[in-house]
Amino acid sequence: MKKYLTELFFLSSLVFLIVVLFLMKSAIMPFFIGSAVAYVSYPLFRFFQNLTGDKQRISAILTLFSIFLLVLIALFIILPTVIAQVQSFIKFLPELMKRLDAFIYKFLGEHFLKKFHFDTSTLQTLIKSAYSQLGSLPVGDIIQRLFSGVFSAFNVLLNIVLVPLITYYLLVNARKIKELYLTIAPVHIRDDLHVLLNRVHDSLSSYLIGQMAVATFVGFYVALGLYFVGIKYSFLIGFVAGVLNMIPYVGFFSGLVPSILLAIFDNGEFTYVVGVLIVFLTEVGIENLIYPIVMSRTTGINPLLVLLSIFIGGYYGGLLGIIIAVPVAVMIVPVFETFIEKKGAV
Repeated sequence: MKKYLTELFFLSSLVFLIVVLFLMKSAIMPFFIGSAVAYVSYPLFRFFQNLTGDKQRISAILTLFSIFLLVLIALFIILPTVIAQVQSFIKFLPELMKRLDAFIYKFLGEHFLKKFHFDTSTLQTLIKSAYSQLGSLPVGDIIQRLFSGVFSAFNVLLNIVLVPLITYYLLVNARKIKELYLTIAPVHIRDDLHVLLNRVHDSLSSYLIGQMAVATFVGFYVALGLYFVGIKYSFLIGFVAGVLNMIPYVGFFSGLVPSILLAIFDNGEFTYVVGVLIVFLTEVGIENLIYPIVMSRTTGINPLLVLLSIFIGGYYGGLLGIIIAVPVAVMIVPVFETFIEKKGAV
């Protein structure tokens, strides 16, 4: 058991942090967000370090400024466009449902549907009801709901101040924090723990940065491709496909299915369907080419493991559980590999 002490120490630390996060999430949420931002932006921080001659404070300020610019772009360019297309899609949905009903009755026939006790009116009523409720909510009310509870107006203002400060501190003191963690560990496992931390870091950083790069590519490629094909709500579909691309298989079908439906029931010509298929098939092809490049240092995360971690995280931890599920799984994989290596060395 002693030879596995390094892995057990790391896993115990990870479990402890997760428990503290869920028990005290209202209090430590700014620290969690700041830590996540600092970790994801650390490669950019290292880039500025090399550019400025290892001046950490200046590099941290430049990193925060870059993040600030990205947030401004998201808030004033991307988000308003997405919200506008969401509202437009909600208004268009009843008409889309009518055309879908007409298509079903035309090709399947009313008697065929009744024979199998399939009633489209019930499904249509449910969907219309859900989207009508969404449509009745003004944007201001939606934002207020998003930031209610833990993210109250006061907490939002507090986070705006705290998160950048925490991010700055963590960027500047990243090495010291790592050294402190190694100091807490038993002396005889510090060298092995240092190696394990590097393996976990390589796996996690490569996975997160690679996934964000691929998701960004997918979002822009799908949005532009559908726009040139002439599909409505191309930006909204691309945004959703890019975000959900981090979940295996979900991103592809979340973009393909609505695009095909719009091509059939809105554009109404077969050439648009062909255009949509070309966009998504070429996207898959290009993604398969760039994915191994951007994920070259990753230990190899099975898509089933990703799906399983998301389901378990959502079941036990809700939205927060879904957010941290995959990163935790990615960190555990190298630990499991070291277990296997040590066991095989016996």
